[in-house]
Amino acid sequence: MSSLERSARTRLKVNLERLSRIKASDLAREELRPRNLDFHAGLPYFERTLALFRALNRSGLAKVPSAYLELVAEHAEHAVNQFEEILRFTGDDLVDPFGVRTHLIAEVRDYYRQLHDDLSILIPPLPGQQQRTTVAPWYEGAPLAVAMFVIFAVGVAAAYRWGLIGFAAQDIVDSLRDIAHR
Repeated sequence: MSSLERSARTRLKVNLERLSRIKASDLAREELRPRNLDFHAGLPYFERTLALFRALNRSGLAKVPSAYLELVAEHAEHAVNQFEEILRFTGDDLVDPFGVRTHLIAEVRDYYRQLHDDLSILIPPLPGQQQRTTVAPWYEGAPLAVAMFVIFAVGVAAAYRWGLIGFAAQDIVDSLRDIAHR
């Protein structure tokens, strides 16, 4: 293991531990509610980001390539910095504390898509959780079905018109007449 890989693994481990200690309820910042600067609006974003890192922490990262490990460590460090900034936020000495609070929530919300895209391949599904498969819509095969029906109908019409079915039908009618005359 190279020193860069060891450094990335150590950084990732430290940041995953820090993220595991952060609770979404602590990020809501109840003490700022009287000034209308609490972070309750960001709770869904905080919870899903923390859940992603908790799932990553449960997965085995031993076989992750060092270059990808560095990316994951950077994501973890960035998320820790975002959450620590929220935990340090007081709104004091700011011209627009409400705007800053909204910006901090939006940063976590907007960063999740990138996190999910980069980290979800490392997180195996839970044992009881099935992989979601894509299912084609019901109308996906409709053009083929219509084409097959048209070909079948044209074939039946052609066979009747040019005698294949006509001869069979005539044979059946003649057989019925013979049976009736006996």
